[in-house]
This record gives sequence, structure tokens and C-alpha cells, in this order.
Amino acid sequence: MSARMKKHPIKHNSIRMQHAGIIYIFPIKIAEKYRVPDREESVSADVVFAEINKKYTRPGALMRGIRAREEMTQVEMAKKIGVTQSDISQMENGKRRIGRTIAKRIEKLFHIDYRSLLA
Repeated sequence: MSARMKKHPIKHNSIRMQHAGIIYIFPIKIAEKYRVPDREESVSADVVFAEINKKYTRPGALMRGIRAREEMTQVEMAKKIGVTQSDISQMENGKRRIGRTIAKRIEKLFHIDYRSLLA
């Protein structure tokens, strides 16, 4: 006969979180520093990015975001779509509309729907 072993309580001193298929383990003391209050309502992307969209226009902010995601400079992007660096700057800052022709070039280069770049 085997002797009965006393079970020790399990101490939970870490938190497991999964994001984008990656599992993260954080010590509870660290995780507590970043706790946010529960919200009953969600916040839309339009609210979160309202200031950026107001400053740069929505198509301009999208264009800038795509370029940043691809780690391209304005000069590099301009060469790839056949415009000047100044044109890229003006489109990103909302001083010039992104026309259908340029939007379709961007679509081909970055595989996005060109209509999202039209104001």
C-alpha cells in the first residue's frame, strides 16, 4: 500500500495571456501595474483615431500607416508608384487627394482595396 500524500496548494503567481497565437506569461505583480478598469462598452476605431484622421484625413492616415508598416520612406514609396516624394507628403497630410489612378497603384503594391484610399 502506498502512503497517501498531502497535496500542496498551487500558488498562482503568474498570468498566461495569448495574443496573435503567442502565449505570454507575466508575473502577477507586473500584470497588476497594467490592469485597466472593466469597460461595459467598446470603443470604435473611429473614436481612437479621430485626432489622426482629423489631422491627416482618413485616406492620408491609412497611406502613412501602410508605408510605416512596410518600413518604407516617402521617397521609396514615391518611386514604386511613380510620383514624387512631395506628392506622397501632400497626400499623407491631406493637402492633396489620392486619386483613383494612384490608389490603384497602391492597391497593386500593397494588396489593399484601393477604395479605402479614396475620400
